[in-house]
Parts: sequence; C-alpha cells; structure tokens
Amino acid sequence: MNSILKNFKLIAENEGITISKLELLIGASKGVLSRAIANNSDIQSKWISKIVEIYPKYNCEWLIKNEGPMIKNENIHSLVEQQIEDVAINYKELADSRKETIESMKKQILYLEEKIANK
Repeated sequence: MNSILKNFKLIAENEGITISKLELLIGASKGVLSRAIANNSDIQSKWISKIVEIYPKYNCEWLIKNEGPMIKNENIHSLVEQQIEDVAINYKELADSRKETIESMKKQILYLEEKIANK
C-alpha cells in the first residue's frame, strides 16, 4: 500500500472514524478510498486536498511524502494552551462556586447564632 493511503488510514484511526466515514467527510463516493487501499491503487489529488482542508492539523509533508511529524507542531502547542486555559477556567469556576458556598454557610451560621442567642 502506498504511503499516502497508509496515512489516510492513520488519519481515520487517529480521528476515531472508519474509512467509509472519511470518504463521506471528504465528499468521495462510497468505496473510493477503501477500494484504493484494497487494490493498492492511486487516488485523485482532490482527495488529498480535501483531507488537508478538513483536517488542517495534519502535516502535509507527512501526508504526501511521509516526512516529519503526523501532526503540525503549532497545533500541538495550540491544543496544550487551550487545555491549560480550560483548566484555569475550571479552577476559577470551582473557586467561585466554593466562595458562594462559604458565603451561604456564613449567613446560615449567623442566622443560627442569632436564633440561639434569642432563646
């Protein structure tokens, strides 16, 4: 199997989809990629272009020449930064929620202390 077809299979696996689903996503007729993989035949360049368009995180040189990393480095950094940002937001939400809980408990304690004092 040529390296481009192998890499199409790797992309599908990495995305958690089947080759049939990949065909659907790139607008290819059912069986275009699976037949090419089974017969080790060439595919039209438009399918390569569609993969690059739909999945920009994959390195074009890796896809076509099997050189370099599968996923572009800049996207890895972006994903890590996004995950760090998401965690920071979650911690802020957690802190805000705890603050609200503490304030609510303080009010309840004051109420109960007043109730005890008035007995």
